[in-house]
Amino acid sequence: MSHLQQALADILTRVHRPGDFYAAGTMDLHLPQLRVDGVGPIALPLLPMQAEQLIAVAEQAPYGRGTETLVDTEVRRTWQIDARRLDLGGRRWGEDLARTVRAVAAALGVRGEVRAEIYKLLVYDAGGFFVSHRDSEKAPGMFATLVVTLPSEYTGGELIIRHKGHEVALDLHTGDPGQAAYAAFYADCRHEVRPVASGHRLALIYNLVRPNGEPLPQPPDYDQERAQLAALLRRWPQADPAAEQPHKLIYPLEHSYTEAELGFAGLKGVDAAVAAVMLGAAEDADCDLQLAMVTIGESGWAEYTGGGYWRDDDAFEIGEVLDTWQELHTWRLPDDAALDMAPLPFEDGEVCPPNAFADKDDVEPDFEEATGNEGASFERTYQRAALVLWPGHGRARVLADGGPTASLPYLERLLTQLRADEAAGASADRIAALRQQALALATCIREAWTASAFAGQELSKRGLAAQLLDALRQLDDTDGGAAFIEDVCAAGGYTGEDNMAIARLCAALPAARAARLLHTIIDGNALRDPAACAQLLARCTEQWPESTIALLHPAALALLAGLPDPDKRPEPAPGGFHPPAPRPTPELVLGALVGLSRLDTALAERALHHCLDHPRLYDPDAILLPAALAVAAAHDPADIAHLPPALTGLRNAVLRHLDARIQAPLTPPPDWQRVADIRCDCADCSALKRFLASPTEATWQLKAAESRRRHLEHSIQAHRCDLHTRTDKSGRPYSLVCIKNQASYDRRVQQRKQDLHNRARLTGGQPA
Repeated sequence: MSHLQQALADILTRVHRPGDFYAAGTMDLHLPQLRVDGVGPIALPLLPMQAEQLIAVAEQAPYGRGTETLVDTEVRRTWQIDARRLDLGGRRWGEDLARTVRAVAAALGVRGEVRAEIYKLLVYDAGGFFVSHRDSEKAPGMFATLVVTLPSEYTGGELIIRHKGHEVALDLHTGDPGQAAYAAFYADCRHEVRPVASGHRLALIYNLVRPNGEPLPQPPDYDQERAQLAALLRRWPQADPAAEQPHKLIYPLEHSYTEAELGFAGLKGVDAAVAAVMLGAAEDADCDLQLAMVTIGESGWAEYTGGGYWRDDDAFEIGEVLDTWQELHTWRLPDDAALDMAPLPFEDGEVCPPNAFADKDDVEPDFEEATGNEGASFERTYQRAALVLWPGHGRARVLADGGPTASLPYLERLLTQLRADEAAGASADRIAALRQQALALATCIREAWTASAFAGQELSKRGLAAQLLDALRQLDDTDGGAAFIEDVCAAGGYTGEDNMAIARLCAALPAARAARLLHTIIDGNALRDPAACAQLLARCTEQWPESTIALLHPAALALLAGLPDPDKRPEPAPGGFHPPAPRPTPELVLGALVGLSRLDTALAERALHHCLDHPRLYDPDAILLPAALAVAAAHDPADIAHLPPALTGLRNAVLRHLDARIQAPLTPPPDWQRVADIRCDCADCSALKRFLASPTEATWQLKAAESRRRHLEHSIQAHRCDLHTRTDKSGRPYSLVCIKNQASYDRRVQQRKQDLHNRARLTGGQPA
């Protein structure tokens, strides 16, 4: 355990009681039956006429000074009616009051019995007020005051409560005739009522007492713990590996909470007290405090013990743990708003105290019995709510620890806010602070990016690398973007998803530096992903000015050297594994010829000849034809004759290929003789070949066992024979009936139509 964890644990163990110096809220009201001597029943909401009647029978409220009781309207201007003159009834009112007293006691952190004793009814008319004062003990066992404002129309009259440097202002006017507002506070709290601006404020005053002579509760006072914790958090070190301090702290809560009910407002007992202390200290020390759910899981294979029924969990025990995970998720901010952040992993050294999750081994695993070739398995999951704390200056590092999926959405929100503030004309200081926060996070994400080329490619395919590059560019950190390209993209963590972001970043760099970056990317990836490299070069040559495009010559040579070649194999990976050679694609051919043509026509023609020299690798129909069609689709027919030489050469080569097929004779077979090019020489296949070669036989059958029939069907399908088959199930064994057709001729007819259509598209004519 680090010193930070131990010190924090020591401080929070002294926080053992929840509560605050005040409590406030509203209650859905079942109107009480209120009668006042001299007035009679009181209608609610209070009518102005009855308010005047109440004042007429009331007395000017006094105040206490030492042992004296004085009346001074400069200190207190309020009308009071003693409890002895009140008749307050109604069964539902008693239930409402009891429920409110329970809520108040919980909020004040008071355990045990609490009783509310009516003291007075107060009426504040316009201008009524009471200066700051403390309540004197009005009844044995009194420890707090409860104020219930009944429905009445008024403005002003806010209740101010102060305790040891803390202050709260409460407006107890609800505006809803079906609700009453309440506030309670410990007797030693100073409080005042601000002047009523208009109307009449009607309030019932209760003494909250402890019956039976129990010790009087005092307001929880954790100011010392808050101050000590804030001082400790201010010393939380910056990112320094030598300090061996955790990046974040996780303080598990005592009570159980579901994900749906998780929130600061719903914390129970000591959890609420600890959260209040930590929240205050976090604010003082510029730290972030959140609530989150902790999930710890493990899975693996299970052993059958031989006891119990096979389908019972008692019949299994854990064999070996193969996978474990622990993460924080379902985030809640102090205002109980959901924080849209992906799960964050955590380490054991971040848990405070370290043994807080020791009970996770008590969770019963879920066993899954063996199925097929799979052995029995188990999985168990432990979940608990926790307070999660990290220093404001370490926020970026913590988010980056969670990986790009957790940190990049947060970074995007910062950038969105930055753009909105800039558009709204926010202050320069605010914009600078937000930009610095975003830049710090982007830098941490870049520095924490995986060093594994394979993992980097997976992140790139999901668009995450491009998202980071765009963020760095928007934050004017082109040096950081260039470093990411050199450290990640050029080292193999690259796919074509990055191309647009790379091109945009290069456009913001000096041309010579951008050219060097492109060369490192293509040189490092051309043998692995030549199509992505070709498309990157094509994109960059399109946007580069003519005056600097020659700087891309080294990148072009690297691409040319990386074109798939039947005589080349990629370098073996660590461990001697030879990765498969990349297969050419139409996008590779198109990107290479377009990009190279803009840069150097001679290099483009070399690339074209390379493709034409290896027709088995660069298949004319699967590779070259789609590339040529894409070129034709991108240009007006009138411009086809003015294409660069390499693109014209591609078009002409494909046209020659199509014309050779178009000019070949196309006539249906004159008899029943069919091609018999079958490589198998077994007796059944030899008989099939004789049948195919016969010009007079149209049907033949093989009466044989199922295995022989299946073998013959496989040969027919594999060699695309002009036959269709069916099984004759009359007699034993069954017979495979083979019937000749002209499928090869039909395929050539369809191919001729497609060839004519493609030729028209390449030459600018109307498709056939």
